[in-house]
Amino acid sequence: MAVTFCFVSKLYFYQPTGTYYNYAGGVIKAAKETLDIELENVSTVGSLANAKAIVSGECDMGIVQADLYIQSSADFQTTPESKLFAANKGSVAALYPELVHILVNKDSGISSIADLAGKKVNMGENDSGTFLTANKILNVYNQLASTPEYFYEAPAESVTKVVDGTFDATFYVAGTPISALTNLPNDANVTLIPATIPGFNIDYMVSYIPATTYSWLYSDITNNIAVWALLTIGQSIDRTKLGPFLDTLYANKDAYADQYHAKWALLDKASGIANIKATPMNGWNNEVAHYFAEVPPPVVEPQLYFCSASPQGTYTKVVKDLIPVVESTLGISLTEKHTVGSLENMTKSYNGECAMYLVQSDVGGYLRSIEQNHNNITEMLIYHYEDAIMSLYSKDVHLVVNTGSGIESFLDLAGKKINLGEKLSGTIASAITMLLANGLLLKDIVPSYDSPVAALPKVISGEYDAMFVSSKAPVSYLVDADCPTETNVPGCIVGDPTTLPIKLLPIQTSSFIPKTTLSANHYPWQEVDILNSPQTITSVAFSANLFFDSNRVADFINAVYQLKVGDNTLSPTWDETTLEHDIISFKRRPIHLTWPAAQYFADKME
Repeated sequence: MAVTFCFVSKLYFYQPTGTYYNYAGGVIKAAKETLDIELENVSTVGSLANAKAIVSGECDMGIVQADLYIQSSADFQTTPESKLFAANKGSVAALYPELVHILVNKDSGISSIADLAGKKVNMGENDSGTFLTANKILNVYNQLASTPEYFYEAPAESVTKVVDGTFDATFYVAGTPISALTNLPNDANVTLIPATIPGFNIDYMVSYIPATTYSWLYSDITNNIAVWALLTIGQSIDRTKLGPFLDTLYANKDAYADQYHAKWALLDKASGIANIKATPMNGWNNEVAHYFAEVPPPVVEPQLYFCSASPQGTYTKVVKDLIPVVESTLGISLTEKHTVGSLENMTKSYNGECAMYLVQSDVGGYLRSIEQNHNNITEMLIYHYEDAIMSLYSKDVHLVVNTGSGIESFLDLAGKKINLGEKLSGTIASAITMLLANGLLLKDIVPSYDSPVAALPKVISGEYDAMFVSSKAPVSYLVDADCPTETNVPGCIVGDPTTLPIKLLPIQTSSFIPKTTLSANHYPWQEVDILNSPQTITSVAFSANLFFDSNRVADFINAVYQLKVGDNTLSPTWDETTLEHDIISFKRRPIHLTWPAAQYFADKME
């Protein structure tokens, strides 16, 4: 047997009595047949331990909860190891959903997550998936009035303590039905409360727990979140061989269900596609995405272009400054290519039309919004190819509204004429992401697709009700806006921008998106500061078919840090491009980085 590894291959799962461990048998069998690997089944306390072992190289495969990928403040997710786990992009199959159970004592007075404040709450063992999910629900997605008294015991062991009132509640994340809960008597003094998340999230899918699941449960638990168990691989696995491996899993799932664990019956390709569409940032690598789309990854020699955006924009200045750095550190000579913006840059990179490009961080929101009603994911493949090297600077997302439009909050955009920016631009990516974060879809508005420069006079005249702009403040054309001379706008005086009938409106969005204060001083027509205004981060990225080793990538990053605003550079943004800024960005969104870049920043975190 030809094994290309220099260590004993291992498969890390949950405790020997748990689903993960028993499920492993089918994976071990398929890996031996198709990947030529002898895997050893090693027990752990759960998802976090599995993720750590994959990053350290102690294991080659493991099952983890999908919510490990979206970074938060919960313990492990603040470490360099957690960032490398996300950047590894190791997800290869969605196995089965794990329902988030919040079991409470009926006498505790708990009927919602808010009621957990000040109560005795078991979070699950440290390094378990239950522990991570509980932390996210209580400390990221919800804000409790007071801190609970936390305990960290195995959920199966804590169930009896909830029954007898020692604990008020315990979290328990697992596929249903959970045997420890099934074994409770009909008159057990417990119930479940909904595990809910207010507003937008990119971690979880919404499901429900039928009352028939447990004899002591008397009503359905609706709007309850579920997290999928994902099969994840490390860097040691040859990703070009994943197709036959996955084919074997799907072809033999029924046999595996009989031989290893009944959960194998839930495995199907449709679930994989649904997961990629719903949670594209949960570690899905390019090879696997193409497998599910049933198209081969493009293997093209990238043309020697550096894709930017419009000739007048900041992207062009940044690219012109970077081209000499690319030549001196990476040894390739590139020519700038103008595009509409971020989304077109990714399209051209995928097709081999540019070797490097600039892209903004919120393309994930756009990615989640496209093709949601289609069975395939072909268009989404283009936007799986973001191999960022480093962050450069932040841009501000503006929502400019006509003061006579009746729009006073973001939700008032429903039914209005809204300009989203040019198709394939960065502005449209930001616009759609902000709409999605607030529960609005394209069908809920009347969209237009002008460039922001072309749309601004139409917002001023009232032809459009509002427009999005994604650009670093102050934006020159917003600063220079004036009343039209060819159209009569009541009360608008040419030469006096304070009379313009426009204003900025706040945008509510996810806690994961960076924010700043948009000062009223940026624009003469704006009267108040916009607090917690969302930002998007501009990064420089490689084509997926352009490869450099870690030393070359480090040389490039270090050279970029030497660029400063001055006579020798064109972009006004270079003073913002610092190691400190990049580490913050890396902590927030490591999955966007190419592996050598992720290793560079993980080392700098330590």
